[in-house]
Parts: sequence; C-alpha cells; structure tokens
Amino acid sequence: MSASSGTTAHAPSRAPWLWIAALALLVIMTRLWMSSAVSWDQNEQLVWSQRLRLGYGPQPPLYTWLQWAVNLVLGPTTLAVGLVKNSLIALTFVFMLLAARQVLPERTAWLATAGLAWLPGIGWQLLRDQTHTVMLTCAIACTWWLVLRHIRSPRPLGFVWIGLAVAWGVLSKYSFVLVAVALLAAALTVPAPRRALLSRGFWLAPLVTVVLVSPHAWWVLEHWDKASGSTLDKLHPADTPSRLHGLATGSGDLLAFLLLAVLPWLLMATYTLGKFWKAPAAPAASADSKHTSSLPWVEPLLRHYAIVVVGALALMVLAGASKFDGRWIQPLLLMAPLWALSRWPQAGNNARGARRYLTACLTILVLMCAIAMLAPLRDAQRGNGDRLNWQLDAIAASLRNAGFDGHGVILAEHHTTGGVLHMLFPQAKVVVCDADDPGFHLGCAWRKAERARAKGLPLLQVSTETPAPDAWWWAAWPIGSMPECQIHNLPYRWTDPAQAQMQLEFIVYPADTSAPVSAPVAARPTLHASAHSHLQ
Repeated sequence: MSASSGTTAHAPSRAPWLWIAALALLVIMTRLWMSSAVSWDQNEQLVWSQRLRLGYGPQPPLYTWLQWAVNLVLGPTTLAVGLVKNSLIALTFVFMLLAARQVLPERTAWLATAGLAWLPGIGWQLLRDQTHTVMLTCAIACTWWLVLRHIRSPRPLGFVWIGLAVAWGVLSKYSFVLVAVALLAAALTVPAPRRALLSRGFWLAPLVTVVLVSPHAWWVLEHWDKASGSTLDKLHPADTPSRLHGLATGSGDLLAFLLLAVLPWLLMATYTLGKFWKAPAAPAASADSKHTSSLPWVEPLLRHYAIVVVGALALMVLAGASKFDGRWIQPLLLMAPLWALSRWPQAGNNARGARRYLTACLTILVLMCAIAMLAPLRDAQRGNGDRLNWQLDAIAASLRNAGFDGHGVILAEHHTTGGVLHMLFPQAKVVVCDADDPGFHLGCAWRKAERARAKGLPLLQVSTETPAPDAWWWAAWPIGSMPECQIHNLPYRWTDPAQAQMQLEFIVYPADTSAPVSAPVAARPTLHASAHSHLQ
C-alpha cells in the first residue's frame, strides 16, 4: 500500500507462494523416497481413520477426520499420511504470510514467514511423524491471520471466520484453548483490537465455535478418562518424588523449551540482519492508519499475548505440572518472528541482510530434509531396528504364505503394528488392544477375537519387534485352545541381519466357524520353540 495515498502501488510478489509450493513438494517427495513405512503417530492415524467417530482417544478428532477423507481418495498409503501432514505445514507458512502482510510491509512479511523454518516447532516436525501438533500449528497461524484482518477491517462476517478458526484449533489439540484465551485477553488490553473484537456481531464467533465443538465436547464428557488420562499422566508423572522436585523439574522444562522456542530464530536473525533491534522502532501513527508499517497496536497485542501464554504456563507449574514437552510449548510461540519484526518493520529494507536471512531459512529447510532422508540409512548402518526400515513387502509375503488372505480382522498389539498392517491389507478391519495397556486383560483382546470367530471371519493376531507378553496372546482365546504361533525374523532394509532383525509373531485363524480351533500349545513359554518359519 502506498503510504501517501493508501492505494495499491504494485501487485504483491508471487515469489513467496511459489517458494512455499516448491518446498512443500520437496518435503513430500523426500518423505516418499525416505521410506514406504510410517511410524508413531501416523500409524495411529491409519488405525483410527478406518471409521468416523466423535472421538478416538486423548487427542481431538479433526486430524483423523481429515486423514479419513484423504484415505478415501488415495487409500491408506504413505502418500496419504505424508500429504496430510506436509500440506498442513505448507498451509502454516501460507497463513503466516497472510497474517504478516496484514501488519508488515511485503518484504518484512516474507522475512517473518520464512523465519518459521528456524522455529523448532516447525523445522523439527519435518523430521518426525507427528500429527495433531502439526494441525495445531496451522490452526494458530490461521487464527492470527483472521484476527489481524478483522482488527484492521471489523465486520460481522469476520467473527464467523474467527469462530471457524477457533473450532478448528480446539478440534486439533486441546491446548489451543490456551491460545484462544491468551489472544482474547491480549486483545482486550489494547484499544484498537478491543474495539474490533467487541464490535457488532461479536457473538457470532463463540456461537460458531460452540456449535462445531459441541458434538466432540459431549463425547469428551462421556469418555473423560480416555480423553484426559494420558495428558494428565504426562504432566504429572507418577514417579515424581516430591512437590519441590516437581516444581524444580517443571520450571526447568518450561524455561528450557521457552528459550528453545525462540532462540534459534533470534540468533539467525541477528547473524543475518545484524542487531536490528538497535535501530529506532517504527514511529507510532494514528490508529486508523492503513499503512501496514505503522499500526501502533500490533506490537503490544503480540507482546501481551506472549506474556499471557508464559504466565499461564508458569501457573501450570505452580499447580503441579512437573513435565513439559517442547511440542506442547513451541506452537504457542509461533508468532515470535512476527512480534519482533512488527517493532522493526524496516528490517526488510536491508537488501543484503534480507538475502542472507532468506538463504539461512532455505538452508535449514534443505538440511532438515537431508537429515530426514538419511536418518533411516544411518540407523541401518548402525544396526538399529528403525521402524522406517521395515520391509513391508516381506511382512505381507510372510502373512500371505501363512494363510492370511487380507480379509477379516487383524488384532494388533500396538498402533505401530496396526497402521502398517492396514496399509498392507486395507480390506481387513484392524483393531488394536495395546499390549502395554492393562486394558487388554479386561476383555479387549477377547471381545475382538471372539466377535471375529462368531462371524466366521479370518483372524490374524500379530505383534512386531518386541514380543508381546504371554498374557496378551492367551487373552484372545478360550482356555487351552490357542493355535500355534509363528515367528518370522525379517531383515531390516539396508541392515546386516546379523546385527538386527525384525521379529514378526502371529497366529492365523481361518474363516471357518464350524472347524475346531487348532491344536493348543501346551504353554506360552514353548511358543518361541514351536516356531516353524524363520525368514532371513
């Protein structure tokens, strides 16, 4: 925008959008080249996304719903899970650029956007198969864009969009509630944002949010232990020896992750742009100014938001939270580059510094992709049994040769196993009774297996890597009638079989309810000795 006339002086550059698209394509291609297997959270999504439900576990359901929709088109594949995650990362950059352009000159807005690459909450996600945190980060960026746009041009429809974004965030990860509360509290302390958020139609935002979130909220109330137990256990580990020790460890975690959330970007910006904070801050203009480099409410809004977030986290420590994880904290401070550059919007005018800055951002992105791409090879050479080095074709061949035709029910001991088998046998129904969860003793394995037998469906009971406990196998069968368990030792990709092999344990029960269950094994301790197939 022209500072004098307020009219458009030139069309915004398309280069940032092309860079974002190119880098997103690079990341997706890197992921597909790296491995056809998936691990951790994405395997969980492959299991959960077999069907639509109002809730699935300790995380909100929106990511699973999105994965379900993509799977309808692409099937449960590595491409499907990689496309969802990396598209959300790309959209985070898109929304951040849109937000930054609301309050910064175009060149500086691009610096604030590209700087996300130096935030661990973004760069580290390129290396890990995470899910809900990625969507949370994207929802935060989108919410800030819509709020900043609404503050500059308040209208009732803007509240509808904000309500949609808040619902998106809450259904992505519950910690978004802290983001929404902190943003609202910060806005109410600054005159211009306060007037905008209390303008005509303000009630539309909470109405839209409540309508969209209510179905899942009802599910949470009915399944409170399932929805909250895991998170509370992580915040309050059972092995915390004392209140004082918990306070010390919680404070240490919080301080470390707060520094880590902003320090890499700050060091990079200082190196490339120089000590930009020593330059005079942007002069305050009138509150109704349309020039994006002179909006006096921007910096205090972002500063107050950061203060509220940090204060809320500190209160959690005082309330007894003794353990934090970086992926919980880093998305909350996603706006750190925008906050800093909103005070020095002229930083983008330094052409030499801007080139160095953007080169550093491109370098860290390429470096992250290279690390991700080479990690499975490095683990293979070290003899580590990395899940991304599972040979999926060998797993499928072992199970088919043992008589499993890809239909019926698969009972897995962990989501990692279940997700892989859902990719290999998409026609089968995969159910997980976690061998690490005492719940399988309460009937999970028995109910799932007995239901399959009653319907005459083929049943595959399977575990991978670390052998499941004996009780997990017995739990699925009538006393004294567990069929023979087979054990196949499969080589990892690129790994010397003498160093490490993946252990695949399974029982195949045919689809014939009239046939008696196979001859029972005498006792589980003989299971390994009775294995009759070892593939090297």
